[in-house]
This record gives sequence, C-alpha cells and structure tokens, in this order.
Amino acid sequence: MSFKGLLCLSAATSAIALSAAPLAAQQTAPTPTPADPPVKTAPVPADATGDIVVTASRAGRSGYDAPTPTTVLNAATIEQRGSTNVGDFLNEIPAFRPSQSVQTNPQQNSGAGQTYADLRGLGNIRTLTLVDGRRHVPSASTGQVDLNLIPTILVERIEVVTGGASAQWGSDAVAGVVNVILDKKLQGFKADLSLGLSDKGDDFERRGALAFGTSFAEDRGHIVVGGEYVQSDGIDSYLDRAWGRRSDEVVSYTGPRAADAPSRFYSSGVGSITFTKGGIILGANADTNPANGVDVLRGIQFGPGGTVLPYNYGTIVGVNSINSTASSPYGTTPLSIRDGLQLVSPLKRYTALGHVDYSLTDGVQAFAEFGYGRTGATFHSPPVRDSSATGLVIKRDNAFLPAAIATIMDANNIKSFGLGRQYDDFGPVRANNYIESARFVAGLKGTFGGSYKWDAYYQTGRSQFDQQVANLRIEPNFQSAADSILVGGVAVCRDPVARAAGCVALNPFGAGSPSAAAIAYATGTLFYRVVNNEDVAAANLSGEPFSTWAGPVSLAAGGEYRREASSGVTDKISQTNGFNYGNPKPFQGSFDVKEGYLETIVPLAKDLPFAKSLDFNGAVRFTNYSTSGSVTTYKVGATWEPVTGLRLRATHSRDIRAPNNSELFSVTSTRGTLVNSFNGSNDQYTIISAASPTLKPEKADTTTAGVVFTPTFLPGFQASIDYYDIKINGAISAYNAQLILDNCAAAGGTGFFCGFVDKTGTGTATVINSVTQQLVNLASVKTRGIDFEASYRFDVPGGRATARLFGTYTKNLIVDDGLGIPVRFNAAGIIQTRGSVIDYAGQVGGFTSGSNVSYTNTPHLIMNGMLTYDHRLFSATVEGRYVGGGKVNKALVDPSDPQYNPASPISVLNNDVNARFYVNLSASAKLFGDDTHKVVLYGIVNNLFDSEVPFPATQISGLYDRVGRFFRLGVRLSY
Repeated sequence: MSFKGLLCLSAATSAIALSAAPLAAQQTAPTPTPADPPVKTAPVPADATGDIVVTASRAGRSGYDAPTPTTVLNAATIEQRGSTNVGDFLNEIPAFRPSQSVQTNPQQNSGAGQTYADLRGLGNIRTLTLVDGRRHVPSASTGQVDLNLIPTILVERIEVVTGGASAQWGSDAVAGVVNVILDKKLQGFKADLSLGLSDKGDDFERRGALAFGTSFAEDRGHIVVGGEYVQSDGIDSYLDRAWGRRSDEVVSYTGPRAADAPSRFYSSGVGSITFTKGGIILGANADTNPANGVDVLRGIQFGPGGTVLPYNYGTIVGVNSINSTASSPYGTTPLSIRDGLQLVSPLKRYTALGHVDYSLTDGVQAFAEFGYGRTGATFHSPPVRDSSATGLVIKRDNAFLPAAIATIMDANNIKSFGLGRQYDDFGPVRANNYIESARFVAGLKGTFGGSYKWDAYYQTGRSQFDQQVANLRIEPNFQSAADSILVGGVAVCRDPVARAAGCVALNPFGAGSPSAAAIAYATGTLFYRVVNNEDVAAANLSGEPFSTWAGPVSLAAGGEYRREASSGVTDKISQTNGFNYGNPKPFQGSFDVKEGYLETIVPLAKDLPFAKSLDFNGAVRFTNYSTSGSVTTYKVGATWEPVTGLRLRATHSRDIRAPNNSELFSVTSTRGTLVNSFNGSNDQYTIISAASPTLKPEKADTTTAGVVFTPTFLPGFQASIDYYDIKINGAISAYNAQLILDNCAAAGGTGFFCGFVDKTGTGTATVINSVTQQLVNLASVKTRGIDFEASYRFDVPGGRATARLFGTYTKNLIVDDGLGIPVRFNAAGIIQTRGSVIDYAGQVGGFTSGSNVSYTNTPHLIMNGMLTYDHRLFSATVEGRYVGGGKVNKALVDPSDPQYNPASPISVLNNDVNARFYVNLSASAKLFGDDTHKVVLYGIVNNLFDSEVPFPATQISGLYDRVGRFFRLGVRLSY
C-alpha cells in the first residue's frame, strides 16, 4: 500500500534546475548515488507497465520537461542526511516552512507529535500530499497528512511540484504538490538501524527499519513489505539550553513611559510580574484611602504557607540598551514565562506497509496495498496560570486570607484584589496525543494500443486522533473553590449550591497550600477523539492518439469520486466550556466530490533555427463539491528551447482549496482576556471559534516563469532561476475577537459585528457572555519570489564530486485580513496601526505553534550548499545551510522604519533577528559486500558548530535549530 503521505515540497529552486535538465527519452542517466542532486527525470524503476510518473504532468512522457518546476529527490538523497522522517528532511529545503513539527508545536496540545509540510509559508493546508499519485487518508479533520505515518525506508523518490497544480490533482494544490513514490519493486532485504543523541545528552532517538521484497509466480507477481519504529525523547525544558536560560521575551509598558521609550521591546533576563508560584497581588486594588497615596497591596506576593513577602519588580536599564531585570525570593531570577514548557516534543511512531501486484495478462496488472501507522507524543506544557487581575478575584472575607493582608485591606477599605499565580500544585498540563491510521487500496492498470496506459482503483482509509489533556482547570469548580468563607471556623465554598454538590475550599496563598482534595475537585482531564474516513474511486487514461510534425501529442483524462467524513466526540466538561481552555465540541460532517480532468501536451516545433523544441501544456478540471458547488480549475504553460542548453518555461494556473471538515463543522472555545469595549474594563471571556457550512473554496492564481541553463561546453553543470507569483482570494479566515467587540460597541450595540457577541444589558452596563469568531472567505494572500539552483558534477581522483547550491528568495508575502482597515495616524501624525494589509516577507518571529495558517518563518533568503565526494567504498558530504534573519514582528514599527515614533502604540525596539549558518557533516563507508549485498556504516553530525537560536530566541521557532550539535550513528544492510 502506498503509505507515504510525504511532503517533499523541495525548493522550487532545486526543482527547476534539475527538472530542467534535458534528458532524452532514450538516454540512460547514471545511477543515482548519495552525491547526486535531485534529478527530475533520472531513471527510476518503472512500474509493470513501463510508465514513469511525473507529478508535474499526468500526461507526461519519459524525458519530457514539464513547464511547472518539479524536483525529484531519490532515496539516496534522504539517506545522505540520515533523516528518520520525511517531514524533517523536507523542512531543510528552502521553499518549505516548518509550520508544524516537533521543534515548533510543543505549545499547542492538539498539534504536538504531528509533522506537516508547508510550501512557501502559505499554510500546510495549502500543500497537497499524495502517495503514488493518490490522496492519503487525512490525519486531521483539517485535511493534512502527518508525515510521521510514512515509512521512510520504503520511499523510492519524492516528487515536488512547486506551483499550482489543482487542474491536475485537485483541491489543496495551491502552493504545490508533494508526491511520495514507494519502492514497489524492491528485491531482497534491507535494514537501517541508528541511534542519535545531542551533545547535551538529550533528544535521544532510536530507529529500526526493515523491508523485504520478492517476486513470485515466475515473476508475474511481486510483494513488498516494510516497517519502521522511531522513538525520540525530545528536550524537556528551555532551561536545558543556554539560549533558553536567557529568557528572551517582550517587555511592554502598561502605564506612562519616558518620551524616548517605545511601547515595547525585546530583552533578555525577562521574568513575569503578573504571576508567581505562590501568587502575587495584581491590579489597582480599589484603594479608597487617598491619604496613603499608593496602591498599598502592590508588590506583595505569597511564599510557602501563605507567608507575605515583597516582590522586586526589577528595573529597566536604559531603553536603548534593553536590560530588564527582576528578582524574587524564590531565586535570583523571576519566574520565566516559558517555565514548564517542553522545548522539543518527544515522538514515538510505528509504521508498516505491504504491497502486492500480479500480472493477470501481459497488458493487465492487479495491485493491492495496505498500510498502518501510529504516531504521537506524550508531553507537558506549563501549569495552569492566572496572569490578569480578573483571572482570580480574592474577596476580603476569603477564608484563607493571611491576617497581614486583611489588616491592610481593612485600613484602606479595599474589598477585593486580583491574584496572579502559576499553579504548580496542580502539576504540569500533560497531554497524550496519538494518531492511528490505516489505508487500503486495490486496483487494475495496464496498456493497450501501444502508447495507451490506464488505471482504475478504489481506496479507503481511516484515521483516529486521540487526545487526553490532564491537570486542566475546571473553571466553574475552581472559581467556586477559590471563593471561600469561614462557617463555624471551617473554610467552605461560598456558593451553597456548589457546596452541596461537593465543592472543596481551595487555599490559593503560597506554593503547596491547596489541599489534595481541593485540587482533585478543581482539575480534570480533557478527552477528545476525532475520526476521519476517506473513500476514493478513480480511473485514468493517457496516451498519444496522434502526432504533429514536431512529435506525438499526449493526452490524459480521468475522473474521481471522493468522500471525506469527520466526527469528533469529547468529554462532558468540554461540552459546557468547563475547562480554562480547549473545550472542543462534538461534531459530525462530511462532503463528497465528483471531478473530471483533461490534460494535453502538444509539441509545436522541433529542430528549427529558432526552436530546438517548443511544447504547449494545458489542463482543465471540473469539480463539484456537495457543500460548496462547482468550480473549474485550469493551467496553461509552455517550454521553449531556443538553442541547445537553454530552456525557458512559463505557466499560469487557477487553483483552489476547498474548505475542510474542520472549517465546515468543528467548534472549539477557550477563555481569553479581552477589553469590554462598552465600558473599557478588562476581563476573561469565552471565545468561540466557529465553523461555517457555507464556506466557499479559496481561489488562487499562480504564475511561474523560469530559465534553465545546461551548457554543452561544461558537462555536468546545471543552473536555473525561476520566478513565482501566487495570489489567493477569499482565503478562509475569521474576525479577531477584540475587533468584533470594538466594532460592536462603536455601532452602539447593534449591527453586523454585534451578531457575533452574546451580551446582555446596554451602554456601560453591557455584560459580555461570549464572542464568536466565525470563519468566512475574508482574506487574501499574495506571495512572490525566486527559486534558484546551480549544480556541478565532475570526476576527481578515485571518485566523483558534486557541488550544489540552491535557495529561495521571498520578496513578498502580503496578507490582507479583508477588514479594510487603513494605516492610521493620530492628530500628531504618529502611526497607530499598520492596517489590514501587511507584508510578512522577512518576518521570522510571532510564531503561533501548531497553527495551520501561519505567515511567519519567512526570511527573505534561505540557501543550502553541499559538496560531496563519492568513492566506491565511501562517501562524505559537507552541507552549509543559511537561514536569513529578519524582523520578529512586522506588524510593529521599529527605528529602521521611516514611520517609527516611540510614542506610537505599535513602536518596538530590538525587533531584528540575526541570520544563522549551519554546517552539517555526513559520511558512510562500505564495510563489506558488493553494490547490491552490502553493510554500510554511516555517521552524521548536524549543526557542527553548535549555532544557537538567535535573539530573541523564545519569539522565533522552526527554521532556527533548537537542538544544537547532534550526532547520529547507524548501519544499513542490504541483501
């Protein structure tokens, strides 16, 4: 079974150069080795019909160079990097952005343990993942395929189309297509065993992979089976790295500031002033005694047993030098905002796959596949916290209130105060996420009439996501337990109804004060299960019905029916929004799709003075969705070789991304701090993220144009440069909750935005019950850039060397949120907001863990360079990877911006992030054996010089290596 939901979105850069290399159909290219760069149509084992799939064109022929940039990465290239996961390998390719992986998603419980591919930073939901040219059952209701479910040992090659391909392959192929091709003709046995460890002694990883293939029935049939086990321990804490102990965070002024001070800045040595392990008093404290002239409770925190202690708020030493310090009785530094957060998620995965094919006749072959995978993580995130004055309100008659605080409150007529606290007593929030997936496909394929090829198949698959999140706070229970009074000298819950229902009074003052019974009453475990089912039936036909004087015309046509269904079940507490965050809701929904496509390749000229070759490529697909109706996608393109060694290419396409089951049917809610725009008060409110069954497909227009140079006077050299322009209209997005409240209040409590606010009362007495963020086809996204590559293969004494450089330059990533908000200035000409349209190219911070759509991790320039020496008995590679720097947050203005003014509410200092250059080494040696029966020992060192994450380290993620120097040692066997 084709079980490689692989996202090898290799940089369009390498795609172009290599895919452009003109290889005639009758040529025999050298066998790929670890020294080889990706080669678009390099010989790979043909299937039983002799067909070689080229993902860029379903009507492709061996040796044809499609106009859409395409990269082919063979298994040897993956082995060279020692990657145990297809997703980790792809994330090193310049055109990819690690929107979700073990290094980027530990902060989001629902995302940890999953790895998706994201081409060009457009969001992983806009990259289509295929296995052997077929869709894989989604790993989530959002439609993506977790790359951890693909057994790397059975990957023959990965084909990456770095341009819109919806006309050929359907929805989601907006940024491109990753097509994982499995090795279905493996003969014999092979194994790969390895161990990996960081030089800090953590992130221990072990891998075991086995595969076997053999022919039977006098070579009429062939069977392949394989499996893989990988377990990585991850990295437990930010404190396990020197850069993590720096505590790089953003510092914001909440009150008056000096004239030259910006509204915020990034600094090291930053700690929280809004929560401690034992609790700290927050807010203005409603001090009604003007004689004392101060907020008398400010700066008081609680030590073990409720001891009243002072809190040192620290100092800001020179705004321009950016040095913020604070101290606490619990240590020399304040409590870090990242305290309790896992740095790199652990991972455990099992995958298995079996494929069998059998030739019924000389022209007809039957095949079947079955694949199974289980992958996930058990990890922790910070304990539950209150960090605002409204999170936990302590009243004067609280049963556990220390006497010293009661005296101060009585003397100053203070009725209540807010308490900020990290509840280590509850334990860290512990999540257990696992995806289990199974997929079966069976079909027939064959040839007839010489050039005609056909196939038909049925595929069914099921995935199940299970999540448990322990030590969450049950908000109604906690609030009742923390609001205690004394009755007959005994602490009890104030609310008699809650008391009768078993409420246990909770002492919040000081670490270790809450009783075990109170903790058990106030906390609980969230349960969530999502099941995704996919059924596909498809048939395809391709051939060359006639020829022009320039060569045969190729045609491909086909039809497909697909049904995707998702359902979610959850615990009763989540259904009533009981937990302090998360609260997924049960849902059920499905859609079906009927579609048909037609593609053609027409040679227009050949061997003319002005045209060594000229080909036209066109495709059209008609699709009907049961939820959103019909849509047509298309692509037109051409390749022109005016002279030998110079090839020009261009395409234009209309592509779509249809709304997925999560966007159509799933609902979640959480608690968030918002400003009640009717009266200006801050409080925590329920924020509901709502689906919309009326969503329409996003539509994208993609244009690519490139040049490929393969000079005859320098054999082995290839170079290419390719321009891309993608614009997405009607991108699915939601109005920001605070913006909804602001606009509702501005309209006097009526109108469009108030339809998303559940409220009672009017004017300043308006009470907000909840705010709903409804998904709509609202936004637009446009990205432009250049992919480039150069490679040179040449003989050296004793072997062969390969030098390669490739990269991606992103000029623009412009996001329009659709709200039409202009850039605003106040009466003094000081900028107040960037408005609705922001160019995120060059932004490398502001990362939102696990977000499906994230316009960050987009430095202007990323490059990879490699130099490989390959000998019959050994090979060695040195790789250099450059990740450009940029801005932490481009929605803000810093001194490099002509609109900068420190008085602006969006002003910031230290907004710059430095670039990083990583060096990786790999080497392998054949211990004994020949080319097909051998034992090879290999070793890899990643991040040789232990380059740290640049400042401000906690604000950026993904592209910059978090592990540090890492070693891997392994052995490969084949027989």
